[in-house]
Amino acid sequence: MQSKTSSFNRGMWIQSMRNVGWIGLVYLLVLLFALPLQLIFTFTGKVEPYIEKPDTLFDVFGGLEFVLMFVVPVLLGIFLFRYIQTKIAADYIHSLPIKRSTLFHQNMLLGALVLVVPILITGIVTFAVKGVLTVENVYTTGDVLSWVGYSILINLFVLTGTVLAGMFTGMSVLQGIFLYVLFLLPGGISYLAISNVKFYWYGYAYDYYVNKNVDSLIPFLHVAKLAAHKSFSTSVFVYIGLIVLFYIVALITYQKRRVEAATLTISVGWLKPVFVYGVTACSLMLGGFYFISMKGEFSWMVVGYIIGSLIGYTVAQIILNKTWRIFTKWKGYLGFVIAAAIVGFIIHLDMFGYSTKVPAVSEIESVYFDEDIYRLTDKPENYAKGMNGYYETPYYYTSKETIKSVRQLQKQITASKDKKMDPEKQSEIEGSNGKIAVFAYKLKNGKQIVREYFIPFSDYKAFYKEIAETKEYKENFHPLLRTQNTDKIKSVSFSVPGKSNSINITNPEKVQELIHVVKQSMMNETFDEMYSTKESWASINFMDGKGQYVQEASWEKSYSEVEAWLKKEHLYERARLMPKDVEKTEVFKNSSHLKNDYRLQEDFTSLTKDEKSIKVKNNQQVETLLQRANLRDTGDYLVAFYYKDQVDTPQVYMLNENELPNELKEKLK
Repeated sequence: MQSKTSSFNRGMWIQSMRNVGWIGLVYLLVLLFALPLQLIFTFTGKVEPYIEKPDTLFDVFGGLEFVLMFVVPVLLGIFLFRYIQTKIAADYIHSLPIKRSTLFHQNMLLGALVLVVPILITGIVTFAVKGVLTVENVYTTGDVLSWVGYSILINLFVLTGTVLAGMFTGMSVLQGIFLYVLFLLPGGISYLAISNVKFYWYGYAYDYYVNKNVDSLIPFLHVAKLAAHKSFSTSVFVYIGLIVLFYIVALITYQKRRVEAATLTISVGWLKPVFVYGVTACSLMLGGFYFISMKGEFSWMVVGYIIGSLIGYTVAQIILNKTWRIFTKWKGYLGFVIAAAIVGFIIHLDMFGYSTKVPAVSEIESVYFDEDIYRLTDKPENYAKGMNGYYETPYYYTSKETIKSVRQLQKQITASKDKKMDPEKQSEIEGSNGKIAVFAYKLKNGKQIVREYFIPFSDYKAFYKEIAETKEYKENFHPLLRTQNTDKIKSVSFSVPGKSNSINITNPEKVQELIHVVKQSMMNETFDEMYSTKESWASINFMDGKGQYVQEASWEKSYSEVEAWLKKEHLYERARLMPKDVEKTEVFKNSSHLKNDYRLQEDFTSLTKDEKSIKVKNNQQVETLLQRANLRDTGDYLVAFYYKDQVDTPQVYMLNENELPNELKEKLK
């Protein structure tokens, strides 16, 4: 009986309930509005045919519940322990004959109830609403349980995090700020560090490390991905572990916290230098990254470091001391600058040889070589909705021949690192058919080495040719070639730019014939054809019986077997653009050396007013221009096609001197 009395104080419970009970009531009303009421509005009575069923209940009101998850528990955590942040209230409450542990447990229990009860009520109402909807199977009982489970989990995670942050400060405003900093800090520091290192080490796989590490360290992003799954993942146990950890650390800190800590910026002595130098380090990295991103030179990066760190140190000292008179603190900044310079110098030295590292053939088990680095971090669950086609694991070459060729290419690239690190050279590469080259080696010891480069393709053509001529490379270059089970492909459609009516082939025999013909064309492709920048005739989409993409390919102009098959089936003219599909064709000399980007497409009509241009009306000449239309970044002439089905926006391509018919060149002189 004695134990029960000492662990619960009715008076404090009622007082706390008066302080925070309104939060629970408002939360309940907002949740009822955002979920069951929206479901009734959307899926009862006459439902519009374009309305799609939500994938999860978190999608019903455009993510409002995610916002609430990171706002409501924060407010609640601040109000629950508001008394420790004001001197008078702290003195009064802590003078009462109530143990701090009792106050803590009681407040946390009340906070959990204020969050959990509205979620449970909303879950029950949502389950009941299911019976009155006029559309069947909008959601299942499992969807409701998943929504309730994730909502409770994340709300408790944010609540315990807020309370923990409050124990280290004596100001309620800073409690909220510290909470968001606590959540952003791991991901933010990782992102800033990765963003800075990429300017030191040639080939640093910036996108790979950001995609692999940073998103999962930022709760705001991770929770959205987590809740998108209908089943519980292992991440749930991580959040449960963090809730328990936050709870225990907050309890211990509260028991040791001095009452005088109220109104202090930082309530714990050892945390003060961590706060000051943490803010300074983050500001340093942010300043350096910002300045080099704006100016592209290493000297500007150093200027950014100095300005960023100085601002960060000053702001941190002002917040900590609550005064702008901090001029006596300069020794601390000087010490930081010396330490940062040493760290920067060590990174610059690249003591572990990151920039020049190329593993030996004997160490390599397989290698991924492509232009797309995102496939290395892509996950099957991103394709769970069936909207983006089938997930394909990244392809790793295993033959000794291909591995040697790929490794030789990377070795050549690293040998010229000084030239390619020059920002001005990077701009030149961009303007001369630059190509991204990604290498990911799986080593026999279980480790993986990933590098990413932006290189001028013309400098490495010989190395690419050696790789591209292997059978294994062709199968990777064209995923259709390694699709063994083509029986699941039930239809093939041609999507043609400028034509609104694409053709769709569904006859099973014809579908298999076409797949065979496309594969044949791919295998016969030469290296120059594989890397040609000529515009393709059409996109070929291979679909399954449910209309999902199994594979995609391009009908390249070099695919003579495909062309012959389409002609035999009397589909040729429907599967590509013909001169009769073009309303107007215009050509002018690229005397201003314009680049072919989205701005050129938008500004083309106004550009023709200032330049000498000609309109091509001869169908044979239009056919020649369609055959030669090139996607390269720049060229001697520009040709614009105004398609009849898309007459407002011209499609602009580049042509070199030898690609434009002589009779047109004469007219442009």
